[in-house]
Amino acid sequence: MNVLGVEFSSNKLNYVLLACDGGQFQVSQSNRLELSDTRSRESLRAFQNAVAVLINGTKPNIIGIKDKPESGQMRAGAAALKMEGILLAAAPCDVEFVSGKRINACDEGTGLKAYHQPAFKAALATFRKQAG
Repeated sequence: MNVLGVEFSSNKLNYVLLACDGGQFQVSQSNRLELSDTRSRESLRAFQNAVAVLINGTKPNIIGIKDKPESGQMRAGAAALKMEGILLAAAPCDVEFVSGKRINACDEGTGLKAYHQPAFKAALATFRKQAG
Protein backbone atom coordinates (compact mmCIF):
# COMPACT_ATOMS: atom_id res chain seq x y z
CA MET A 1 0.00 0.00 0.00
CA ASN A 2 1.30 3.47 -0.87
CA VAL A 3 0.29 6.26 1.49
CA LEU A 4 0.94 9.83 0.40
CA GLY A 5 1.20 12.31 3.28
CA VAL A 6 0.71 15.98 2.46
CA GLU A 7 1.09 19.24 4.35
CA PHE A 8 0.46 22.70 2.94
CA SER A 9 2.82 25.36 4.21
CA SER A 10 2.38 28.84 2.79
CA ASN A 11 2.62 28.31 -0.99
CA LYS A 12 4.33 24.91 -0.76
CA LEU A 13 2.95 21.37 -0.83
CA ASN A 14 5.29 19.13 1.18
CA TYR A 15 4.82 15.41 0.64
CA VAL A 16 6.14 12.09 1.86
CA LEU A 17 5.30 8.74 0.30
CA LEU A 18 5.26 5.71 2.59
CA ALA A 19 5.46 2.23 1.09
CA CYS A 20 3.61 0.04 3.59
CA ASP A 21 3.63 -3.74 3.80
CA GLY A 22 1.83 -5.42 6.67
CA GLY A 23 2.79 -3.49 9.78
CA GLN A 24 6.02 -2.14 8.28
CA PHE A 25 6.56 1.08 6.37
CA GLN A 26 9.39 2.82 4.59
CA VAL A 27 9.79 6.33 3.21
CA SER A 28 9.95 6.00 -0.57
CA GLN A 29 9.93 9.66 -1.55
CA SER A 30 9.84 13.12 -0.07
CA ASN A 31 9.81 16.45 -1.82
CA ARG A 32 7.85 19.65 -2.23
CA LEU A 33 5.89 21.43 -4.93
CA GLU A 34 5.47 25.19 -5.03
CA LEU A 35 2.65 27.40 -6.28
CA SER A 36 4.52 30.50 -7.42
CA ASP A 37 1.56 32.85 -7.98
CA THR A 38 -1.99 32.25 -6.72
CA ARG A 39 -3.56 34.62 -9.25
CA SER A 40 -1.78 33.48 -12.36
CA ARG A 41 -3.52 31.02 -14.64
CA GLU A 42 -0.15 29.75 -15.87
CA SER A 43 1.11 29.15 -12.31
CA LEU A 44 -2.06 27.29 -11.35
CA ARG A 45 -1.83 25.14 -14.49
CA ALA A 46 1.85 24.42 -13.82
CA PHE A 47 1.00 23.39 -10.26
CA GLN A 48 -1.89 21.25 -11.51
CA ASN A 49 0.48 19.49 -13.94
CA ALA A 50 3.05 18.96 -11.17
CA VAL A 51 0.34 17.37 -8.98
CA ALA A 52 -0.66 15.08 -11.87
CA VAL A 53 2.97 13.98 -12.27
CA LEU A 54 3.19 13.39 -8.50
CA ILE A 55 0.00 11.29 -8.46
CA ASN A 56 1.02 9.28 -11.53
CA GLY A 57 4.52 8.70 -10.17
CA THR A 58 3.58 7.72 -6.62
CA LYS A 59 0.33 5.81 -7.32
CA PRO A 60 -1.10 6.33 -3.81
CA ASN A 61 -3.75 4.01 -2.41
CA ILE A 62 -4.78 6.72 0.05
CA ILE A 63 -3.75 10.32 0.69
CA GLY A 64 -3.47 11.80 4.20
CA ILE A 65 -3.57 15.59 4.41
CA LYS A 66 -2.68 17.54 7.52
CA ASP A 67 -5.89 19.36 8.33
CA LYS A 68 -5.83 23.16 8.32
CA PRO A 69 -8.73 25.22 9.62
CA GLU A 70 -10.54 27.30 7.03
CA SER A 71 -11.44 30.01 9.53
CA GLY A 72 -10.23 31.35 12.83
CA GLN A 73 -6.84 32.37 14.12
CA MET A 74 -4.71 29.64 12.45
CA ARG A 75 -6.67 29.51 9.19
CA ALA A 76 -5.18 28.34 5.91
CA GLY A 77 -4.16 30.96 3.39
CA ALA A 78 -5.38 31.38 -0.16
CA ALA A 79 -2.47 29.41 -1.64
CA ALA A 80 -3.07 26.44 0.69
CA LEU A 81 -6.76 26.33 -0.16
CA LYS A 82 -6.10 26.47 -3.91
CA MET A 83 -3.43 23.78 -3.70
CA GLU A 84 -5.76 21.61 -1.62
CA GLY A 85 -8.52 21.99 -4.20
CA ILE A 86 -6.20 21.02 -7.05
CA LEU A 87 -4.96 17.97 -5.14
CA LEU A 88 -8.49 16.87 -4.18
CA ALA A 89 -9.67 17.18 -7.78
CA ALA A 90 -6.72 15.09 -9.02
CA ALA A 91 -6.87 12.42 -6.31
CA PRO A 92 -7.51 8.95 -7.76
CA CYS A 93 -8.13 7.48 -4.30
CA ASP A 94 -9.64 8.28 -0.92
CA VAL A 95 -8.35 11.34 0.92
CA GLU A 96 -8.29 11.59 4.70
CA PHE A 97 -7.78 14.79 6.64
CA VAL A 98 -5.61 14.22 9.69
CA SER A 99 -6.14 16.38 12.77
CA GLY A 100 -3.33 18.16 14.58
CA LYS A 101 -3.93 15.91 17.58
CA ARG A 102 -3.27 12.76 15.52
CA ILE A 103 -0.24 14.43 13.89
CA ASN A 104 1.24 15.28 17.30
CA ALA A 105 0.76 11.69 18.50
CA CYS A 106 3.17 10.37 15.83
CA ASP A 107 6.92 10.00 16.20
CA GLU A 108 9.16 11.93 13.84
CA GLY A 109 10.61 10.26 10.79
CA THR A 110 14.35 9.77 10.69
CA GLY A 111 16.38 11.19 7.84
CA LEU A 112 13.70 13.70 6.79
CA LYS A 113 14.01 17.47 6.74
CA ALA A 114 12.04 19.35 9.39
CA TYR A 115 9.58 20.70 6.82
CA HIS A 116 8.71 17.13 5.75
CA GLN A 117 7.84 15.96 9.28
CA PRO A 118 4.15 17.04 9.22
CA ALA A 119 3.63 15.28 5.86
CA PHE A 120 5.35 12.16 7.20
CA LYS A 121 3.18 12.18 10.30
CA ALA A 122 0.03 12.65 8.18
CA ALA A 123 1.00 9.60 6.12
CA LEU A 124 1.87 7.58 9.22
CA ALA A 125 -1.38 8.46 11.02
CA THR A 126 -3.36 7.55 7.88
CA PHE A 127 -1.50 4.24 7.54
CA ARG A 128 -2.09 3.35 11.20
CA LYS A 129 -5.80 4.09 10.88
CA GLN A 130 -6.06 1.91 7.75
CA ALA A 131 -4.04 -0.92 9.32
CA GLY A 132 -5.83 -0.86 12.64
